Amino acid sequence: MNNFDSSRILIPVDFSETSMLAIKHGAFTAQLTRGNVYLLHVINIQFFSQDMFLPTVSVHTQTDFEKIAQERLLQLGEQVKSEYGVNVECITKIGSPNREIIDVAKEIKATLIVMGTHGYSAIEELVIGSTALKVITKSPCPTMAMNSDADHKGYNTILLPIDTSAHSRQKVNYAIGLAKKFSASVHAIALLDHNEETEKPAMELILHQIDVIAKKEGVSYHHDVISNVKNRAVSTVSHSAKIGADLIIIMTDQDAELSGFFLGPYSQQVIHLSKVPVICIRPVASDTDLSILSGTSGI
Repeated sequence: MNNFDSSRILIPVDFSETSMLAIKHGAFTAQLTRGNVYLLHVINIQFFSQDMFLPTVSVHTQTDFEKIAQERLLQLGEQVKSEYGVNVECITKIGSPNREIIDVAKEIKATLIVMGTHGYSAIEELVIGSTALKVITKSPCPTMAMNSDADHKGYNTILLPIDTSAHSRQKVNYAIGLAKKFSASVHAIALLDHNEETEKPAMELILHQIDVIAKKEGVSYHHDVISNVKNRAVSTVSHSAKIGADLIIIMTDQDAELSGFFLGPYSQQVIHLSKVPVICIRPVASDTDLSILSGTSGI
């Protein structure tokens, strides 16, 4: 079962614009929920000699680079601690950014990773940066991803896209728990293409059951059914803008879970197009947690 937990927030930092933005989101979340923040800087050994991350500093050896990076990270950690009043631990690693981020997440038992979608290696970026892509699909915990447009303004309205796949409903408890922490409302949308009109009654039942859960937890809830959807990702992002959502919660696609690398097209497009942060949750391995909405067809 996926439940919201922000007790140990890992924030990868490469000193890029989006990683600085990620710090704002992660530290704000930790401040409100009394979580601990872990700032991680990974020195990508493939690029360290080019001074890619610290262009204003002349570094001639790897040891020099490590020292400068650690000093800068510690300085940043002190700023975060002072501004947000949270516990901050700074970690510096050398290696492949995505591997180190995932390994550190496991080591510290991270409950949430907050990171920008671009950074580290611009050479490898396609739609989303390859580091973010790999972390999202292999992370042991949910990942909040954002691009430079996702300015921080708190979380008041959470968009929860629901489709006909069984694993789509696994994010319900997570969204309700997060909304409760932030006194936010949850807005669920059912996305149906022209071939899924027969699924509408089942989707309306699911939306009603989410309503029951939300009311039980004292969370404000709204829902819509969107039919004849041509592109789920575009519809999701458009609806997010329409209702003024501050956050979107999605599942990584099941095929992405199995491949261990690429996100499916829906997830990848939502992350790329969204102007608000997107929390990505990997499906659980078994179907035992799908009874959250008992009595629903297909669960």
